[in-house]
Amino acid sequence: MSTASEPTIILSDLHLGHRASQIRDPEEIAPILKEARAVVFNGDTVEMRTGVDRPVGRRMAAAVARLCHSIGCRATFINGNHDPSVSKIDHLDLLDGRLLVTHGDILFLGVAPWSRQALAYRKIHLRALAHLGPDGLLNFEKRLLATKRASLRLQLLEEPVTGRAPAPKLPVLLRQAWPPHRPFMILRAWLQTPTLAARLCDLFRPEARYVVVGHTHYPGHWRRGQITVINTGSYVLHFGALAVILEGESVEIRKIKKQKEGFALGKQIARFRETPRERLTVS
Repeated sequence: MSTASEPTIILSDLHLGHRASQIRDPEEIAPILKEARAVVFNGDTVEMRTGVDRPVGRRMAAAVARLCHSIGCRATFINGNHDPSVSKIDHLDLLDGRLLVTHGDILFLGVAPWSRQALAYRKIHLRALAHLGPDGLLNFEKRLLATKRASLRLQLLEEPVTGRAPAPKLPVLLRQAWPPHRPFMILRAWLQTPTLAARLCDLFRPEARYVVVGHTHYPGHWRRGQITVINTGSYVLHFGALAVILEGESVEIRKIKKQKEGFALGKQIARFRETPRERLTVS
């Protein structure tokens, strides 16, 4: 998929099946999918981390695929750290190599350094990276593979997050804030993400002008050098979600709004357009 001559939407971090996800039924995202001919689910679409979660995640992924098919929207799933085996795809290069799409777990040593199991995460990820050897560290696909292997191993440390009633907002927020140092680690990840994503492109995709990630659940867009970094947020109880819409040479960012019948595209946040000689930005 190198161009976007037909409308393509990029979403991430739906966390379908997670008790904190705002999406209880995949049908709720149908209004979004009807706006495009193709959709890229950029990781953590479903929950597949534990033996309890995986059957739920597989059912949810199948339901999303059926929904897309019924609408006439082609679906592509990219692996995330919560669903590291949902597909065989860890990234996409779109717009003739000018836009990189990857979940974002590759950005952090330890995959999720804000986790309560951060020390164990770091050790497992370091072992996966060491297994690559010096040459492998300079290969983007192999680095992604090491991250995926680490995420698969990390599943052994996690507790199930599916099969319960939707979690009340306050207990979820309190849980996110424990232990006391965790909010600082989350804040640090939010601040680091734009720079780390831009460095990733400098190292592995020097022709790229955009990189779309999720993972940290903090939506927004930032400019770092020649790179525009876009984080599409999430559908759990945090700061909301964004959609990236590709059509022709246009890169548009839209808010996701919640309404009675589900979720739909909201107001435009920014729009970028490539020209042969220069890149123009219109907000």
